[in-house]
Order: sequence, then structure tokens, then C-alpha cells
Amino acid sequence: MPLATYGGVVTRRDWAGWPASGDRDVPLFECPMDQESDENLMLRVAARDQAAFGALYDRFSGSLHALVRRILEDEQEAVEVLQEGFLYLWEHAPSYDPTRSKAFTWSVVIFRHKAIDRLRALRRRTRVADKAAELLPPPDASAERSDHAADRQERADLVRQALLALPEDQRKCIEWAFLKGYTHHQLSELFGAPLGTVKTHIRRGLVRLRDLLKGGLS
Repeated sequence: MPLATYGGVVTRRDWAGWPASGDRDVPLFECPMDQESDENLMLRVAARDQAAFGALYDRFSGSLHALVRRILEDEQEAVEVLQEGFLYLWEHAPSYDPTRSKAFTWSVVIFRHKAIDRLRALRRRTRVADKAAELLPPPDASAERSDHAADRQERADLVRQALLALPEDQRKCIEWAFLKGYTHHQLSELFGAPLGTVKTHIRRGLVRLRDLLKGGLS
């Protein structure tokens, strides 16, 4: 069931993609399922029972949000992972086996993996920014006194803009090497290019990044 956020709060939407009632988050069903087990609800979700999915969402969302929020330490990222996790749960509910685990335990494993995957992706995303930021000229005295978080964000934005200005071959090699952690040999196989060519793309791309950053992308 599609999810959306209103004022930072994750809500459920109907399957047409519109709020269940105007712009408010309201129950999609009455509550005769309150006493039904989590496992039975999950089996009903597997059978594409939207009301059961809504009931399961209401039961699990608070605890699962707390879990991913604790892992990510970022509210917005937690909201996004919560949404992705419930969409995944809806799509993969038919694979749930009640003889192997409790429904909540199964869900926790899914959401924990998704949160960890998001955390790793966020860390990879900063690696290329940090690497290229080393090519920037050192900040002057006034910049050193500026807010460090704002300065880091500004530098990261400059790096992203500079990456987009690179030739595609250079940009792809740098992104896959630094963002995704691929080795030069893996990139050579992935792109079907000689190892020397991959190394050249990365070396020339980093030099070009340095020139762009020093010139302020002018």
C-alpha cells in the first residue's frame, strides 16, 4: 500500500495514490482485526488484503520506525526507509513462512537490513565528496571560523556539480570507484575496458575535478 508523508509523518494512502480522506491520515478500515494474530494478518497481506496490511502497519510502524531511526540517526532517512520497508513487505509478504518466524521478527530483519543498506549507501556517497574535497584549496581564516557543517555541505555540493561536468567515462569510473567501492580490476571487467584505460579515466577525472573546484566551476 503506498505510503506518504504529511508534515514529516508517514501515513497510508489508498491504492489510487490519494489520501484516504482529503488531506488527513485516517483509518482505512474499522478494527475487527485487533485480536487477530500478527501471523494471520501477514498471511492475509500475502493474499493482498489491504485492510490487513493497514492493521499490520498500525501495529508495527512505531517500533520499526524507532529501529531504523536508531540505526540511521536521521529522521528524514528513517522516514524514507520506513516507507520503502513497508512497500517491500507488501510485495514480499507471499514469501513469509509462519512456521519459521514470527511476523514481527521477520519484519524486523527486513527493516534492519534496509536501514543498514541505507547507512552504507550514505557513507559511500560521502566518500567521493571527501576525496575530491581534498583537492580544494585550503579555506582562509574566515572560512575556518565558519560553521563546519554548512562548510562541508557547500563543499559537497561543489563536488557533485564538478562530477556532472566531467566526461561520462571519467565520471562513471570515479563514481563506481569511490561511491560503490569497486576496484580498478572490477571496473575494467564491468565496463569492458583495459585496466590502463580505467586508471587513466580516474587519474584524469581527479585532475579535472581539481581544476574545476579550484576554478569555482567557472
